Amino acid sequence: MALLRAIAETQSLTAAAARLGITQSAASHRLKEAERRVGFRLMRKVNHLVMLTDEGERVRAFSESFMDDLARLELDLETAYNEKQTVVRMGQATYSRYHWLPAFLKMLEGLEPNLSVDLAGKATFQPLASLSQGVVDVVTVYGRPFQQSKFTWMKMGPDPLVVAMAPDHRLAEEEYIEPHHLVDERVYAYPFASERGFEWETVVGVTDTPLRRVTTMPTPEAVIDLLRMGFGVGVFSKWAVEPELADGTLVSRPLGADGVDLDWWAVLRAGEPEESAPSRLAQALLRWNTRTEDGLSTLGFDTDP
Repeated sequence: MALLRAIAETQSLTAAAARLGITQSAASHRLKEAERRVGFRLMRKVNHLVMLTDEGERVRAFSESFMDDLARLELDLETAYNEKQTVVRMGQATYSRYHWLPAFLKMLEGLEPNLSVDLAGKATFQPLASLSQGVVDVVTVYGRPFQQSKFTWMKMGPDPLVVAMAPDHRLAEEEYIEPHHLVDERVYAYPFASERGFEWETVVGVTDTPLRRVTTMPTPEAVIDLLRMGFGVGVFSKWAVEPELADGTLVSRPLGADGVDLDWWAVLRAGEPEESAPSRLAQALLRWNTRTEDGLSTLGFDTDP
């Protein structure tokens, strides 16, 4: 199944073998043995490319549902055996930005030397679904708690929403940004998942006049690159653009005269024992966000210690 996935992605038996760390001969033998066992062809050649047959694609598609879980299980068992550590899978909603993570992991080593953190990218767009499905053990999200019987919500703190832009952008002259400033402005957003609390209105609010030029982008990094060059503005939780604000490549303005804050939470599945690895990681995240010298300045959360 791993070979079929590699063939589908590379369209080359040689490249697929290299990805798996085996010879082309070994890959060919493995494929032929699989075809012998199932009784039909799994691969075909089309214009010098290697493609999966319809049957091969069905097998590959079926394997997608558990291959990643199997790889995580293998990693968990190997880490636990070799390093006597427990792997905790963590996700972060909305932003694929982890500039704060190295310093947090350094602190975690001192607090919980037996915990090892593994990141799950799927949680960026489907944080709570990923938590329910067991893809992650702890996820950081913004919004308001709900489904209390299903999840445990632990508040890390509020963080201001800001409108980020290049230093020479016309809106940089404003003290704060009102919705009417954005009506004809190119505003970059993210393709939020259809999970409660993660819709676009949660981020910018409901405006009297609809925004005419909202463009969805898949990653914060893509938005940041565009903003640096003066292409529009982006609405961010402030911590997510902290590095660019620090080096001066972007500036930010509050959203509204009184500002708008988002509450950020560490969420885990309900019923986790206090001494469990996910609970200990969540507690470490809370502790991190009460550190006035490192945590808050790195993450950008504006909380009282």
